[in-house]
Amino acid sequence: MLTRREVLLGGLLTLIYVRGSDCCAQTRQRRTRGPGCVLTEIQANQFFPADGEQQMFITGQEPMIPKSGDRNFDIALAQTLAKIAATLDVLPHFAYYDDFDGRNAYATSAVRGRRSDGTVLFGQRLLSELMGMGQSPAAAVTAVCAHEFGHILQFKRGLSRIVLEGQSTVKRAELQADYFAGYFAGRRKIEKPDYPAAVVAATQYNFGDNDTESQHHHGTNRERGSAVVAGFKAAYNSRLNLGDAIQSSISYVRTL
Repeated sequence: MLTRREVLLGGLLTLIYVRGSDCCAQTRQRRTRGPGCVLTEIQANQFFPADGEQQMFITGQEPMIPKSGDRNFDIALAQTLAKIAATLDVLPHFAYYDDFDGRNAYATSAVRGRRSDGTVLFGQRLLSELMGMGQSPAAAVTAVCAHEFGHILQFKRGLSRIVLEGQSTVKRAELQADYFAGYFAGRRKIEKPDYPAAVVAATQYNFGDNDTESQHHHGTNRERGSAVVAGFKAAYNSRLNLGDAIQSSISYVRTL
């Protein structure tokens, strides 16, 4: 029987394709949102297809199911997701969904299949928007994916409860997820010196908001970009392992 680490290193990260036509038919009236970019298991059911799942794997042996319309990009994304999963020691499913009610991506603890720590849902319209960026669009997509995988890490380690204690908004949890995205970018930069890590920070910076009184406040532009940079430095400059990076992230967001 494969160990969890062997599954990660073997690249058996399952990706679920939520077909746009099915999703639209089922969720056209969808209005429920979770706090931040997190969904409860009940809320997540609105995003999943009712008639089963199409799957693909990243071993390179199975036929690919069309996703973005760019087969090479889909293969590269699958490989990147495996790297994020290994770096953050999580094993979530990854699913596209029809984000007709607002470009977004979500993380949920809802499990879709075996060996899963939860599910990451990536909006098809958000994907199209990021792919239309002029500079390193793949890195922009990676930034969002790493942020959502960061939420999966929070679920797995019980981190949200720690960082949100006494808080009226989800900001600290969101900035911790940004920190983890930066941590992945730093680890990737060590492996690949020309990796455009700055795009990860810029992407999350652009998702900042000034709704400081809202429960769903994710952090200002500056706070989000700075959280990514802090995580990057933890990996690239300080070479922290994941356990130490988690502790560092808690200390970091508690100052905000």
